[in-house]
Amino acid sequence: MTSKIKHKKSQTSSVMDKSLLSLTWPIFVDTLMVFLINVADAWFLSQQSDDSAAAVGAILPITGMCFSFFVALNAAGAAVATKLFGKHSKSAQNENNIHSHIIALNFGAILGLCFITGIVISAVLLMFNVHMAALMGLSGDALLDGSTYLKTLGFAALALSIRFGASATLQAYGQTKWNMACTAVMTVVNLFFNYTFMYGAFGLPKLGVQGVALATDIAWIVNLILTFAAIYYLQIKITLPKTIQSFKKSSKAILDIAIPSAIEPQAWHLSQLVIMSMIVNLGQVALATRVYAFNIIFIVVLFTVSLSAGVQLKVSYLYGAEKYKDMHNTLIKGVLQGLALVVVTLAFLYVFSASLLGLFSQNPEIIALGSTIIGIAVFAEVGRILNMVIGFSVKVVGHAKFIAVFGISTMWLISLPFTWFLGVYLGFGLIGIWIAMGIDECFRGSVATWYWYKKQNERLLKKSK
Repeated sequence: MTSKIKHKKSQTSSVMDKSLLSLTWPIFVDTLMVFLINVADAWFLSQQSDDSAAAVGAILPITGMCFSFFVALNAAGAAVATKLFGKHSKSAQNENNIHSHIIALNFGAILGLCFITGIVISAVLLMFNVHMAALMGLSGDALLDGSTYLKTLGFAALALSIRFGASATLQAYGQTKWNMACTAVMTVVNLFFNYTFMYGAFGLPKLGVQGVALATDIAWIVNLILTFAAIYYLQIKITLPKTIQSFKKSSKAILDIAIPSAIEPQAWHLSQLVIMSMIVNLGQVALATRVYAFNIIFIVVLFTVSLSAGVQLKVSYLYGAEKYKDMHNTLIKGVLQGLALVVVTLAFLYVFSASLLGLFSQNPEIIALGSTIIGIAVFAEVGRILNMVIGFSVKVVGHAKFIAVFGISTMWLISLPFTWFLGVYLGFGLIGIWIAMGIDECFRGSVATWYWYKKQNERLLKKSK
């Protein structure tokens, strides 16, 4: 893994050589395929029974909270590595400096942190799966299905965690297509083993819920192997820290971003559980509409997440290179492109909302309410673009704590109170809840934008002295 890479251009410039679109679309497809695995699992489980599908669906927030730690480490590791590439570009442009010891140690630290986190999450899922399933209100056969699913995932959570660490090295080099390709194979493997274990194909036993979880485990392990194969093929050097002191030193910059970035999603998941309880109390029409409308709008949410990841890579590199004006222009360009695409996409979805919702339900109340939700979603999604793309960029340039503390505060002091006030107290129902979501996203996005400009002016002033 130490020989020269077979690219004509140096790898440190690969992120900046690529357009934002070429970085973003593989991340989008990668994320979409991960989402489709959850959809496929739900479909195969529904073939066994609706109760099994519902039980696994009920504990998905738990897996989301657990695995968000892996996502945070992935994003932080890629950001720090790209920042180091930008820093090295100021003093050297040859491949020997690109493969410097400090960058290779950074990759090793990412893998080390993911290994430790994976061990912890695996242990939690293996030991406390019954307690966590019960916490979600499951009992009887549903409790057995939910706990079995969590326990089985616990056997391969370590593989998933290390895979996130390994994929961060590919992202740092701008090789997002390799991550997409590995996830595509993972998806196919998952579908194959879902079918095999659900129907007992090829002489294997029918394993039901455990089989669906086992199919996911196998897919994660295959993805991990393929990701390391891609790293080996690209000849990316990774050096594991040899001492605890070296590990702590290499990990500090990653944890400075990862810890706040991991805590914020936990608070978001908890707030969503409270909001979901409010929606449940509004009745079946509101609950079904929320599920169907969000499934349609989710394509826009995925795009926002992917765009923020692509912009983050470029911003990190330019920040490390101290090219602050280019960094700012890159961010603003990404935001404007994102806003335009979000508005156009949501306009398209609104025009065809009745037909799209008709794929899920023929209830005229659900179709009418869902069309309204999709129409006002532009309010929330415009705010989400500002919140995520600019907020993520604020994190990677050294202000992750501010975004985390502010984000958690607004979730509980603005989002939840407004959700109750508009949706429950004033009686606007699901429409009020979605408006409250938009208020929260727009407020957080506006503050993130203000904070970015504030710190950008400080950076330019400091550099001019």
